[in-house]
Amino acid sequence: MDTEKLKNLSFLDSDNLAKYINWLWILIVSGTFLAAATFIYISYTKMPDTKELENPDLEASTIILSWDNREITRLYSKNREIIKFEDLNPHLVNALIATEDERFLNHSGIDARSTLRAVINLSMKGGGSTITQQLAKQFFTKGSKSFVKRVWQKLQEWVIAVKFEKRYTKEEILAMYLNKFDFIYQSFGIGAAAKNYFGKDQSELNLCESATLIGMLKNPDYYNPKKSPENAQRRRNVVLSQMFKNNVITKEEYIKLKDEPIDMSNFKRPVHYEGLAPYFKSSLTKKLKTLLDQQKYRKPDGTKYDAYNDGLKIYTTLDYDIQRQAELSMKKHMKIIQEKYVSRWKNLDPWTYAEADANKKEQIEYRKNFLTRVMKDSERFQNLRNSVLSKVISEISDKYDEARLWDTDIHRMLNEESKPGYLNKLIKQGYISTDQSKVYNKIMADSLWDQLKEKQKDLLIAARKVFNTPTQMRVFAHNESGEKQVTMTPLDSIKYHMEHMHLASVSMDPKTGYIKSWVGGIDNKYFKIDHVLVDNQVGSTFKPFLYATAISQLAMSPCVRIPDIQHEIPAGDANFNLQKTWSPDNADGKHSGEEITLKDGLKLSKNSISVWLVKQLGSVELIRNLAQNMGINKDKIPNAPSIILGTPDLNVLEMTGAYATFANNGIYNEPSFVLKIEDSNGKLIYSHVPKQRRAMSEKYNYAMVNLLEYASSAHSYQLQSQFGGKTGTTNDFVDGWFMGLSPNLVVGTWVGGENSWIRFRTLGNGSGGAMARPYYFEFMKSLESERLLDVNERFYIPKGELITLDCELYETDTLFSKDEMDRAKKIKEFNDDFSADEFGG
Repeated sequence: MDTEKLKNLSFLDSDNLAKYINWLWILIVSGTFLAAATFIYISYTKMPDTKELENPDLEASTIILSWDNREITRLYSKNREIIKFEDLNPHLVNALIATEDERFLNHSGIDARSTLRAVINLSMKGGGSTITQQLAKQFFTKGSKSFVKRVWQKLQEWVIAVKFEKRYTKEEILAMYLNKFDFIYQSFGIGAAAKNYFGKDQSELNLCESATLIGMLKNPDYYNPKKSPENAQRRRNVVLSQMFKNNVITKEEYIKLKDEPIDMSNFKRPVHYEGLAPYFKSSLTKKLKTLLDQQKYRKPDGTKYDAYNDGLKIYTTLDYDIQRQAELSMKKHMKIIQEKYVSRWKNLDPWTYAEADANKKEQIEYRKNFLTRVMKDSERFQNLRNSVLSKVISEISDKYDEARLWDTDIHRMLNEESKPGYLNKLIKQGYISTDQSKVYNKIMADSLWDQLKEKQKDLLIAARKVFNTPTQMRVFAHNESGEKQVTMTPLDSIKYHMEHMHLASVSMDPKTGYIKSWVGGIDNKYFKIDHVLVDNQVGSTFKPFLYATAISQLAMSPCVRIPDIQHEIPAGDANFNLQKTWSPDNADGKHSGEEITLKDGLKLSKNSISVWLVKQLGSVELIRNLAQNMGINKDKIPNAPSIILGTPDLNVLEMTGAYATFANNGIYNEPSFVLKIEDSNGKLIYSHVPKQRRAMSEKYNYAMVNLLEYASSAHSYQLQSQFGGKTGTTNDFVDGWFMGLSPNLVVGTWVGGENSWIRFRTLGNGSGGAMARPYYFEFMKSLESERLLDVNERFYIPKGELITLDCELYETDTLFSKDEMDRAKKIKEFNDDFSADEFGG
């Protein structure tokens, strides 16, 4: 185009040109003014407190303290280790700068070149955020899908980034950024991430490992080496490429490293099972949630306290030293129990073993199905399921919004195909709704159903192979480290862990109700269930409630003599309303026919004496009422005479609280383990108020203490402390109990398997006396040797006239019918004859 033509263009004449230049200046000045005003406005908005950067966890974590103010553990929501810049691995620093912000050392928080590039390319060819801006985003802004909001947030990040650069050095900003970032899997900050993903300190990371973690900064979920190793490796190689581009590594190093696989064999999530009282910590958090949910324990503004973030102090009743001895005693005792269990089951399989009865086949089938459920609940199976089924399940879910495709749902549809009408049966039984059945039928009518069935078959084939292929793994072991390296199939590892005996024990100060120790299992890493709070049949440990009721309600002396015969409650008895006559045997199936005292009846745990006593009471209601007064939930005690043999399912905590009543002169103290709670400023939030009541009179309670002492008199040589106790054993030796009491400490202990078929097979090995009582003596002796107990303290003896406890001085008229006495005489004569024949005399 020549000059003449240019002159003829109207928009380039002098008048228009002047207008355009004026408007251009107006836009520039206005834009500059608007940008300045925006920056000024943003800069005056409230800046969050950056104290979190200095110590993000320790100031906000909740401290749990023992009764003498020693730290037991902490509660926190973020697992973070603060790393100073001078301690950071150089590989991490170099990889971070090369990948995220090449000009980091040269700008003041905003990189104009990167920002302009991002604007021109609409962020399609790399973002414009500097490391400082990303740090600002982590602290002070959250992502938004709204374009307008996101633009505003970007402007905020610019202002905050500039302020960061003024307040902190480049080194401090880098350290803050790496300490703040959430690498997921409870890995907050580079220190935690290095330990969780690679099992080492960040200072020990090699170049590939460093590049992998830095690669996660773009998207820690998508580029996660645990969840998506292929994505993570591609992203790691981008980081290595950037390091080569920026002359941090050589071309030879890049070529060599880019093909290396990511080693995730040392991946390990953060745990809460280490340290003292891990089971107690778990139950304490539930207690805290219940407390802090209440309106009266909230913040002044009405919001709830957060036990994981608000820096609370929890003062507990736990005794640090007693807890430590309880755990040491547990480990020593359960090692012996487990060795005995393995020995007794040698060449036998508890999964297929069953006593010869009509239910043997059903028992074995139940165990098989149970094992399958446990296998399918495992992380290994779920990962396999996701890899095989996720695509087709996703397609079905996209097509049918209401679809739910758990294993249960797939099996229901398979059953409907093979047995038409199966879904209707489930509807009638109330297991599924009509709408749910319609969804199932829609899916089965779709071509995707055939794909799902094929994939389900593939899954089962793959699972069968995976779970039956020997592999190296770590499993629990009764040794110093608590685990060992083995080679076994995943299926065998499930069985192995399920074939362990467990222990639950609580110790309590009977005078205050304060819990002093809490052992919920053998190892919180491998076994999560807190057995302290699990209900189990209590066996003969329930009998003292019967004896206490008889002694207090009938003013019955412990020296009353009762014939050891098979007493019965006939069908139709007006007091008990039984459908069938009830006449339980003694545990050994034998009756001596001799008269024995109540004291001996309890010591020998004679069921015959218990049946006679409940008949004298004429009802179980009085027993249930006494148990309730001693802290046991009455609803958990059936209204049936069988309770006297220990059929109620109760937990260790409530049983310990009830027995503590005996040790405390008949006064019940509700068990407690939280003394008070303070906020981060020391302000009192909660203070424990003791709850107590008299459950028995002093006189009758003292008689029960004497009975419990007598029941354990054969073992009195083992302790310096005065003590009493009662064992308990349930049917088939599933549960073993021992309730031990001394004047200043009551200890309740249960031992058994997590499932009823994990047990001993004989009374000699599976009784409460064999499984639980030795722990009590081991524990108590350790407390005595460490001088943690006052061994000179004695049970309270009431003033005034007491019940006769010396049975040699006791005289009474017979309390029995002629029929009972005749039966006793015949049984005794039979036993004498049998004994003479047996020994040739």
